Amino acid sequence: MAVISNQELGKILVSQSYLGEEELKAVLSEADERRIDLRIILFERRLLTTELLENALAEYFKLPFYDLIGKSPTREIVEVLPEEFARTVSAVAVAYTPEKEITIATSDPGYEGLEEAVKTNIGQHVYIPTGKAAAQAAGKKNFWGKETKVVTKKFEGEVHFVYAPKNAISATFALYNKPLATRFQSIMEKQKKVAPEMLEEIFEDAMGLKASDIHFEPQEKDVIVRFRVDGVMHEAGRLPKAFYEGIINRIKIEANLRIDEHYAAQDGAIRYKSRAGTMDVRVSIIPIVDGEKVVMRLLSEYVRNLTLADLGFSELYRSILEAAANKPFGMILTTGPTGSGKSTTLYGLIKMRNRPDVNISTVEDPVEYKIPGINHIQINQGTGLTFAKGLRALVRQDPDIILVGEIRDAETASIAVNAALTGHLLFSTLHANDSATAIPRLIEMGVEPFLLASTLEVIVAQRLARKICPNCRFSFTIPATEACALFKGAGHYFTGSEPVHLYRGKGCEACGNTGYRGRIGIYELLQIDKDLEELIVQKKNSTTLLLKAREHGFMFLFEDGLDKVKAGMTTIEELMRIAAPPEEIYFIKKADANTL
Repeated sequence: MAVISNQELGKILVSQSYLGEEELKAVLSEADERRIDLRIILFERRLLTTELLENALAEYFKLPFYDLIGKSPTREIVEVLPEEFARTVSAVAVAYTPEKEITIATSDPGYEGLEEAVKTNIGQHVYIPTGKAAAQAAGKKNFWGKETKVVTKKFEGEVHFVYAPKNAISATFALYNKPLATRFQSIMEKQKKVAPEMLEEIFEDAMGLKASDIHFEPQEKDVIVRFRVDGVMHEAGRLPKAFYEGIINRIKIEANLRIDEHYAAQDGAIRYKSRAGTMDVRVSIIPIVDGEKVVMRLLSEYVRNLTLADLGFSELYRSILEAAANKPFGMILTTGPTGSGKSTTLYGLIKMRNRPDVNISTVEDPVEYKIPGINHIQINQGTGLTFAKGLRALVRQDPDIILVGEIRDAETASIAVNAALTGHLLFSTLHANDSATAIPRLIEMGVEPFLLASTLEVIVAQRLARKICPNCRFSFTIPATEACALFKGAGHYFTGSEPVHLYRGKGCEACGNTGYRGRIGIYELLQIDKDLEELIVQKKNSTTLLLKAREHGFMFLFEDGLDKVKAGMTTIEELMRIAAPPEEIYFIKKADANTL
């Protein structure tokens, strides 16, 4: 696939007057320094919107721009192109008249020999009878004997091309997904290499749906297979119990686990490679009454390339986090429940600082994403390598930045704070309900308040909300009074007489009729300033800390989520599921909203 470099993209935008020469020099310099795609800089600086960029590329390729989100093709049209071929050339069929013409949306019009490849791949198989079969077939329409040969008749109609963004094409690939139970059935009927083929189909479907977890749950008579997609569990299919032993043994072999152990918990890892990419899989097996339950956490490589903007941070929040992450020492914490994206946020920060002149090391359990240029340490309880021991050893390894997977105990907390005091920048996660409660939690662990006040820079609390499917999103308007009723306890935000514009997903094939596809982060940032430092030293509770932060414009999780609801990124129901409106006492007059 042809990849447009930063310099080439810059020339395209300047030639079409989307950017000036001086603007281009500035953004190219920043992109080279940060070693990221030019598009990210353009979006961060708001020099260009996604729509303008894609239209500029369409003009450059001299093709019409096709809005795949607004005009999604049907499953039948998409399937005209074989899935593997479509993914290889990053193209999808959007209109088709058999034997006459086809329209292909592509993000890579420069792909060599694309038109010829399309004609070949949508060709029809023709069965030509030979020998006795020919005689038998004479005069009998659509009847072929056993002696036949198969040739492929190339598509002779017209092929038209239109331009569409790569992410929109990738989203349309969801229409290739078939019900998992059907795949199981066809494999089971063949009775050949059952375990490997089933496992491969399950992985492929999970990757296609961007599932974060696969669950195998043995019951009395069968085994339920479930996917966690966008944070919500969905049943993907059922397996007869007779097939399960082969599958679980296959998983154990791939994960280097003991296949003769059935009554103890085991943990391992698999690296799965497919046409769609590489995926690291964490495997956990525990014995239950009806067999062995398997949960596999999927860690797709695309997460490595996510930026703070991709994760849903506003421009203000990004600027605060980037400023804190560029300091020579201090501590940045992320808080939230399991699966809220805490580690992904920290990886976004260390990727930003990952340069040859910066020594970055991590201590994790487990190591989720391996990034070139960063030293990863895997905790191993069996050999006595704990977070505390690993962190203590790392401090003697001359690091500039340390990432600690989680602060779980007093010893780790103490070493982390002291590391931040002695010239290191330290990132870590902590289980706490919100940003402010992380402070008393650390004090309860035995960290001295004056040390904590001196080292803490920013605490991020976060949740993940399901995004409205862009393929079937629609808007509607409700009175402010109705919005107050929907947002129970959030009447402070709907006091005017103006109607409220909201969005929702109708449900379509691309999102599995859920109305949601993908997730976005909901955040609150507590920036530690002089006033908060004094309150920390005085051991004030979280309510007092938040009231003081509120005077400086602090926004709660719910408020950041509400902004995303109004922008059409998520729904009222989804926000209420993951975050509650703040209590009455916090509704005081806020300072300038541009400061925290």
